[in-house]
Amino acid sequence: MLVSNLLKESQDLRGLSQDFLNQSSRSDNPVIVTWGLMNAGKSSLLNMLTKHIEQEYFKTNDFRETAVISAYETDQLTYLDTPGLDANTSDNLEALKGVRKADIVLFVHQLQGELEKNEIEFLKEISTSFGQYAEQNIILVLSKVDKEDQSKVDQIQLKVLEQCKQYLGFEPKCFQISNKLYQQGIKSQKEGLVRHSHIEDLKQCIGEVISNTELVRLQRLDQERYDFLIKLIDQKQKVEAEFNLQKTLLTDGFIPFQNSLKSLRQFVDMKAQQYINF
Repeated sequence: MLVSNLLKESQDLRGLSQDFLNQSSRSDNPVIVTWGLMNAGKSSLLNMLTKHIEQEYFKTNDFRETAVISAYETDQLTYLDTPGLDANTSDNLEALKGVRKADIVLFVHQLQGELEKNEIEFLKEISTSFGQYAEQNIILVLSKVDKEDQSKVDQIQLKVLEQCKQYLGFEPKCFQISNKLYQQGIKSQKEGLVRHSHIEDLKQCIGEVISNTELVRLQRLDQERYDFLIKLIDQKQKVEAEFNLQKTLLTDGFIPFQNSLKSLRQFVDMKAQQYINF
């Protein structure tokens, strides 16, 4: 292994260790995080969940609006909005920062078809982070369902759940939601529109999942500590192996010099003896 790569890995582990030390800065409230492709409807969904019906808190546009993680905190919950996964590499890295902070993941997928490759990869990353709680704490949200007929929505949901079963090993809870219907229903006080938006159903699900937040956090933290310990042990072995290798190379490199020095000493001794005997 190149020494530069070894140093980079060690620096990354140092940063990870600092994350553990910063655990106390984590919100006491359960943290709800949205992820998904750019313009999937993440910000609109959070505006509905946080009751920003008339004036949005999380900015929404047809172009990339969220470039950093933005937050909104109530007395009971903290909501985080993340950049779209398909915008650019820096946005993807920014979105990943929220993985360890999330207690519940709302993965928002709009109805363009089945899950894309980068969505699957991100879901796999989140699933690994949650471990045994992934099936419970990752919630799939199909957004903008008011733009498609019900048969197509159902077909897409079936396909997406099949992909989750294939790549994650489970089918997450899934909600077909319409931010538009919910907003219209609240403004016009029409319960039918609110009901058909399924936003209230999603809220109820979130309320049920967050009931065991403390237990999930403790067990996830224990698993993270164990994984970190394994990484430290592995890194220690790599460092020791590299040290021994460099020591051997250094020692072997001096052998020709030592041999030359020995020959020179013998030559000097021989000549000195000749002059003494002369």
